[in-house]
Amino acid sequence: MLCLYIPFLSSDRLRNAPSEAGGGARQASPIVTITSQAGALRLVHVDRTARDLDLRPGHTPADAKAIAPHLVTYDDDPQADRRQLEALAVWALSLSPIVHLEGDDTLFVDVTGCERLFGGEENLLRRAMDGLRDQGFTARGVIADTSGAAWAIAHAHLEGTFISAPGQVAADLIALPVWSLRIDKKTRDALHLVGVETVASLLHLPRASLASRFGEAVLDCIDRALGDLPEVLIPYRPKPIMTERCHFGAPTTRMDILQEAVRRTLERFCESLSKQAAGVCQLFVTFYCPDVATEQGSETQTVTLPITLSQPTRSVKHLYSLLRVLLDKLRLTAPAGSLALWTRQLEHLDDRQEELFATDSRDAQALGDLLDRLAIRLGARAVVAVEPLSEHQPERAFRYVPLVSHNDTSLVASGASAGRRSSETLRLTTSAAGGGRYKTRSRCKSQHTSSCENPFSHPTLPLAVSCPRPLRLFPRPLEVAATSVIPDGPPIAFRVGGVQHTVTGSVGPERIETGWWRGPHIKRDYYRVTTGGGRRCWLFRDRDTKRWFLHGWFD
Repeated sequence: MLCLYIPFLSSDRLRNAPSEAGGGARQASPIVTITSQAGALRLVHVDRTARDLDLRPGHTPADAKAIAPHLVTYDDDPQADRRQLEALAVWALSLSPIVHLEGDDTLFVDVTGCERLFGGEENLLRRAMDGLRDQGFTARGVIADTSGAAWAIAHAHLEGTFISAPGQVAADLIALPVWSLRIDKKTRDALHLVGVETVASLLHLPRASLASRFGEAVLDCIDRALGDLPEVLIPYRPKPIMTERCHFGAPTTRMDILQEAVRRTLERFCESLSKQAAGVCQLFVTFYCPDVATEQGSETQTVTLPITLSQPTRSVKHLYSLLRVLLDKLRLTAPAGSLALWTRQLEHLDDRQEELFATDSRDAQALGDLLDRLAIRLGARAVVAVEPLSEHQPERAFRYVPLVSHNDTSLVASGASAGRRSSETLRLTTSAAGGGRYKTRSRCKSQHTSSCENPFSHPTLPLAVSCPRPLRLFPRPLEVAATSVIPDGPPIAFRVGGVQHTVTGSVGPERIETGWWRGPHIKRDYYRVTTGGGRRCWLFRDRDTKRWFLHGWFD
């Protein structure tokens, strides 16, 4: 059994993501992921650099920043980590047809009988470790007689690679700590109280007393590691891929030939979808360029174009119009010999009879098509919506989220493309009963949401807000010269942009303060003010500096 332990899966995934501005600094800085636990932000995953600085899961970001000022933090995303582990499981199928996902960061690969295909266990283990390293992941690899022993050595042994000799499992385990046998924490604490710290100490105890004092589960963990009790491993099976291929008569880079090949292949692809009463929300086009010269010789390279749609479709016209945009930007480094249209997931899509008059459903379809075109032409981050947050401070009471969610999709193909990842894709989720209203599935994390630039509207008031808010807020409050009758009273006049405004009415104050744990303490008294010209604005006085600011207009 081969165990591949990837201790820094989350941080390696983030470090391997497409670089943005400041990507070089991110590569050199320690990376951690954070989430809210019991009302406070805590570190969840740390990379090797952060671990070497003695940062551990459970620390607060403030304490971590004090130790590492250049620390880079990300929101913890267990689903993205799971998708990444599944992608690595698909890659591991090149080593064996049986791959099992164990926990959040470990793969079991049943290599029984496979070692002869790689020239021995040493070569197989080297192949696995080189493959993970080439994909940007730090890993430990162990081959042992049992899955329990392989897991224990991979997680507790100091060496990066290890091959346990046949029949020597017990000798290799005795120096390891008892937690390496996957014993639950409560039992580990009980063993610690009686001085049992290593597997050797545990094996010297009578089995009868172990079962009576610590339960049968301890014996099961020992027996699984030693091979006396079988462990059931469920093989991972990736989602089936629906594919339609087209082979060219000869390799070519002519765009008219590529476009025509895509169109004809797309017609066959959509015909197959129609037979299954299905549609797609995600579609990939992969071009295969054979006989590309590399340092290792000639190999097949691939170029993949991903598109993601706001709603399921099998319309050839709509899909081809989106693909044309990507094809116009396509620049092949070598002639393509074939292409494939494929998808990982089909969506149920019944045929609908066209309606005589315009309806909400037709408007929703048109809106979805428009969003698809905008996302393809402008990019995923340019098509966003405003999501309210439960936050008192107005600048932090909302955030911009894509109308489509980003998913890491790994591409698995033959040749040089194995293990490569596609660019981030978008997915728009709609409410079937909402008459075309679009919703997002992003989680609200107001405790560490940064201020957004150019805010323009709130679809609904945040949970923490009970008073009216302007439709437009300035990116930053604009300081104004205001006067009031009494020091802490409402304004009677203010000047902004060289224009003097007389106040004819005001409502307030509405006092807004932020918690001390949020950094600079915000203390404001807000007034809803009506000017002599009939305009309504939102003014506030900073309670510390006594200065006045204009935060937005109601009209």
